Amino acid sequence: MSNNLTVAPRREFQSFHDLPIVLDLDTIDADIAILGIPYGAPYSMDDVTNDQTNAPTHIRRYCERALRGIDRWDFDLGGPLLDGRLIKVVDVGDVPGNPNDIDEHYRIAEKVIETLLTKNVMPIVLGGDHGVPIPVLRGFKKWAPITLVHVDAHLDWRDHVNGVRDGLSSPIRRAS
Repeated sequence: MSNNLTVAPRREFQSFHDLPIVLDLDTIDADIAILGIPYGAPYSMDDVTNDQTNAPTHIRRYCERALRGIDRWDFDLGGPLLDGRLIKVVDVGDVPGNPNDIDEHYRIAEKVIETLLTKNVMPIVLGGDHGVPIPVLRGFKKWAPITLVHVDAHLDWRDHVNGVRDGLSSPIRRAS
């Protein structure tokens, strides 16, 4: 049985901009890691899967259509994305969901973020709903304080909805 905390991205392509996939975080050698966290904390069983759960897959798919790889010329940048810089970027896949324990993915997501940061790898998270920042910020707790810039139409400050404290209405309250 594998001890990996993440699973390979879904569907017909494998990674963000065809980057190398690294699922063994113990051996990761990178500066930046792309991480998908598809699931939030649902308020009801109807909310377990929604349009946002497909976000990491769609972001990977449509970014590939736009750029076709990090080595291709980008007219906005005036050259390739990394342009010869010695920056190693990998895709570490998605945090899996567990229908028998819908909170498990938050615990795993927090552990993945903490593992990456411990190894000096900066995570870039492709998220699902607004609850996804909660485990991400918890993963940063050893590096506190951090600065959070929040740009949204509303504050996401609810203490809970239906008893769920880590849902999409609460990330800024949890961050505070």
